[in-house]
Amino acid sequence: MTHPRKPEHLVAITHRQPKSVLNRSGMGGFTLNPYTGCPVGCSYCYVPHMAHKQTEDRAWGSYVEVKNGAAQVLAQQLKRLRQPTRIFMSSATDPYQPAEEQHRITRAMLEVFVRYPEHALHILTKQPLVERDADLLTQLPRVAVGMSFSTLDDHLSSIIEPWAPVTSERLAVIRRLSARGIATYLLWAPAIVPAPMPEKFVAEAIEQIAQSQTRALSLDALNYRARQSAGFERRLAREGHAPATKAQVALLRHEAERRGLQHRLELPEPALPDWATPMLPF
Repeated sequence: MTHPRKPEHLVAITHRQPKSVLNRSGMGGFTLNPYTGCPVGCSYCYVPHMAHKQTEDRAWGSYVEVKNGAAQVLAQQLKRLRQPTRIFMSSATDPYQPAEEQHRITRAMLEVFVRYPEHALHILTKQPLVERDADLLTQLPRVAVGMSFSTLDDHLSSIIEPWAPVTSERLAVIRRLSARGIATYLLWAPAIVPAPMPEKFVAEAIEQIAQSQTRALSLDALNYRARQSAGFERRLAREGHAPATKAQVALLRHEAERRGLQHRLELPEPALPDWATPMLPF
């Protein structure tokens, strides 16, 4: 099933040559963004609220920078790493946004990871284009593919995430990737639920998620509500929904754990050759 795309004339595409593509993460490891900017423009996106974005004179969602040669830079940086690490792709863009169909920066990066399979790679997207790269993903022993979503209601999803597939389509992608033996996870953030939230919703929601055969579900509340426009919550209220409270998130998380879903997907440790000596720290 196809979904609407933001018209091309509303997104300015530029190109640049990056000097570095791996950025140290405060949670350990690195983040990796094949593009700068994202046309998806979800209503709740946290990126435009980041400090360095507040000074930009261009609107978030209106531009994409293609990082030409990013795969070659990645290969150079991975070669210099002295021990396996964890890499999250992506923290501030969707690696499978429409620009990837033409420019294939993300795919070129996966080809690099095939040469450096000791690193743990966590991919997060909203787009079914990730299935294109299943041939490479199945070659990576330490990769996990995740889909993020905010609501299980497809109608509401189409309103607050207008340029992305509805949630049921994303769950179907996870089910197909799982069937191919690829480790998968889901990120429900910010969790948006019916208001008031019926008691039966908790079990039904987790059942729907479990049917995707994902191995893990992470949940989070809307932690930056003060920065959202008042119109965002009014829009949710008109559809009979609201951001989940911390107590509601805890109920959903408890049910997910009861169903055997991990909170964070743990990938296998890297396989080291018999002759390998202990890795030195950075």
